[in-house]
Amino acid sequence: MRNNKWGLSASAAILLTAGVVGCSSGDGDGGNGTDPGTAQKIEKVYVYANFGNLANTNTVSKPEAVEEVKKVVMDKIGIEIVPIIPPKGSEADKLNVLLGSNEPLDIFAGSMAVHQANGAARPIGDLLDRYGANIRKLWPEQWKQSWDALTTADGRIWAIPTGAPVAGNGVLVREDWLAKLGLSMPKTIDEYEAVLKAFKDRDPAGSGQTIPLLTDLASLHGGFAAGFMDTGFGNWVDKDGKVKPPQLHPGYRDFLAKMSDWYKKGYMFKEAFSSNRTRQIELVKQNRVASGIVWNTTITANEHLLRQNVPEAKYAVAAELKGPNGNLTTLGGVSTGGIMINKNAKNPEAAVKLIDWVHADIENYFTLFFGIEGKHWKYADKAKRIIEGLNTDYMGDLVPGLTFAYTVQYEKNDPSFGPQFDFIRNYLTDMKRVKTSALADVEYKFDTKALNDKVPTSGDIARMIEQETIKFITGARPMGEYDKFVDELYKAGLDKWIEAYTAEYNRVKGK
Repeated sequence: MRNNKWGLSASAAILLTAGVVGCSSGDGDGGNGTDPGTAQKIEKVYVYANFGNLANTNTVSKPEAVEEVKKVVMDKIGIEIVPIIPPKGSEADKLNVLLGSNEPLDIFAGSMAVHQANGAARPIGDLLDRYGANIRKLWPEQWKQSWDALTTADGRIWAIPTGAPVAGNGVLVREDWLAKLGLSMPKTIDEYEAVLKAFKDRDPAGSGQTIPLLTDLASLHGGFAAGFMDTGFGNWVDKDGKVKPPQLHPGYRDFLAKMSDWYKKGYMFKEAFSSNRTRQIELVKQNRVASGIVWNTTITANEHLLRQNVPEAKYAVAAELKGPNGNLTTLGGVSTGGIMINKNAKNPEAAVKLIDWVHADIENYFTLFFGIEGKHWKYADKAKRIIEGLNTDYMGDLVPGLTFAYTVQYEKNDPSFGPQFDFIRNYLTDMKRVKTSALADVEYKFDTKALNDKVPTSGDIARMIEQETIKFITGARPMGEYDKFVDELYKAGLDKWIEAYTAEYNRVKGK
C-alpha cells in the first residue's frame, strides 16, 4: 500500500451506507464554468476540514500540491477554498473556538444535537433551492430519512447529509487461526465461546500474546447485544408504553452477564475499556488479535499491514453467528450530523455553490479528495471507476464534505483496500444480518433541545451508565447488584428521562 489515505480514508471516514446511484452528467463544473476570456471575481470559502479523511492519516499534503488543486477550482468556478486544518485529537475544541470567534469559517461537519441546537449553524433550505440542485439530485430517494433527520419541525434544513443507516460493526475472526486449530467458523454463542477458549488455551500467536476477543463498549453494544434482545440495541418502548433505555431491557442483563463471564475467563482483552482505537489497531498489526467485535475498519483497514509480516493472516466475518435471540448487529440510526454552514458565514451562497459543484460530477469530488488526475491519481479502469493513487503529495485538504453516495461509485486498485470494500459490498447494508432499534423510525425526529431542557442531568446519567456497565463487565461490580444499579439510575433522574423521552415519542407518533 502506498499510503494510509489510499487504503483508509473513504471508508474509515464515512462508513455510512451502500447503494449505487448515478451522478450528474456534464463537463465536470456543474454548469458553473466561466468563459476563460472573461475576468472572474474570485470568492473565498473557508472550510474546516473535520470530515475524517485527514484524521485517518499521518501524511501531510505538500503545500504546492494544495495550491495546484486550489487553482483548478478557482479556474473552473471562481471559488478559492481556504482550508482550516484541525489539530489531531482536538478537532471539536478547535471548531468550538472558531464558531465562537470572528474568525472566517463557512463550512464544517456538525451535528443537530450540538451545532444546530446551540445556534451555530445556518438553515440552508433557501440556499439549496437556489444553488443546490446537484446536491439534491445525487442523494437517492431511499435515503430520504437522512434529510428528515437534518430538518426541524418547522421544515428548515440545517445540513447536507453524508450517509444513511449502516451496520458497520461485525464479529471478525482470524480464519487462518481457525484452520490452524482445526476449528470451524462459529454460528452460535456456545460455538463462539468454544472458539474463544481454544484461542486462549492454545495461543496461536505464541508466548501468551493471543487476545481471543478485542472489543470496546460501543462495539459490544452495536455489534453483539441485539443477539440477546428482541430488538436492536437502543431505546425501546416497554409494555407500559414508556420509552426506556436499553439497560432496562430484560435481554440486556443476559448480554451483560455473558460479557462479564467472558471477561472473567480471560477471553476479552483486559484493557478493552481503557484502550482507544489507535491501540486496537496496533494490536491487530502485532498479530495478537484472534477475533474482534469492533467497527469493521479497525481490522479491515489494517489487515494489509498485518500481512506485511504475516502473509497468511486473514480475517473473515462470522456472518452466520447468531445469539439466543437472533441477529447480533444493530443497524445504525439515521445520522443527525452532516455538512453545515456557519451561522456567521461571510459567504454562505458561495459555500453551497462549492458543495453543489462537488456533487455535480464525481470527477469534481476526485479532484478535491484525491487531487489532479494524472499527477496525484489515475484511472486503472475508467469505465468501472477503478482508480489508483500515484503519490501522497495531496491528501484531500480541500474537500468540503464527504458523501457515501460517491464512495460506493468507485473502487481503488489497491489490494490493501480489498478487505474494507468486501465489507462495504457484502455486509454494510445487509439487512439479513441486522436488527433495527425499536425507535429507529422516530427517534431522529426527537427535539434534542427540549430533551436537554427537561433532563439537565442526562449527561450525568449517560456517564453513570457507561461507568457502571464497564464495572459489571470487568467484575469490579457483581452482577448481583444490577437491580441496585437500576435504583441508582432512578435516583439520578431516570424517571424524568423516561418521562421526557416518552413525551417526545408520543408527540412524534401523534398520540
